[in-house]
Amino acid sequence: MTPVDENIEQYLKRVRSGLRGLPDEDVTDILNELRTHISERMESASSADVEVVLQSFGKPEEIAALYVSESLIERAVSSRSPWTILRTLFHWSTLSVMGFVVLTVCLIGYAFGVSFFIAAVAKPFNPHGVGLWYRHDPLDFSLHLGGFTGPSGGERELLGWWLVPVGFSLGGGTILLTTRFALWSLQRLGRSRQTSVSSLPSVRQAPAGR
Repeated sequence: MTPVDENIEQYLKRVRSGLRGLPDEDVTDILNELRTHISERMESASSADVEVVLQSFGKPEEIAALYVSESLIERAVSSRSPWTILRTLFHWSTLSVMGFVVLTVCLIGYAFGVSFFIAAVAKPFNPHGVGLWYRHDPLDFSLHLGGFTGPSGGERELLGWWLVPVGFSLGGGTILLTTRFALWSLQRLGRSRQTSVSSLPSVRQAPAGR
């Protein structure tokens, strides 16, 4: 193996280390296409200095992060699974402040929706203890959703049996809206990532927004 080939393989090895978590076949495709792209750049460059060519691609860790982001976004958009979406948002939150903001909003949205959904399911099993409770007096004001052994002094339940249809509607609607917001945010991120890797071989293409 020539010194040039050794430098390229060391570069690709660092890229590979940043692709952990992706399927093996995807890692192989990415490295093969990246190797081909580097070779083509070497052939077309006026100077065949491998270090200059590799530096023009950027740091291996940054390239790996771009490919991982594209892969996670594609999976989230295609599966529409809240768990996959949250995993992708968590990865994004480690890369930017905006990712952290979107993750926080979605966590709140999912927590709100799931709480109402669970309350609606639990209401028939504990009709006197599960509800949307309201307490108001000069020293204490509170509004909380959940299950209790029963209302304490000064508390009253606002919805009664209406909690079941309201809980299912509000809970399901909130989960759906949160998912749509998360997918919209990820699709925008996907477009920006594709712009960032426009000079690299595009092994994966995030689906267009629906």
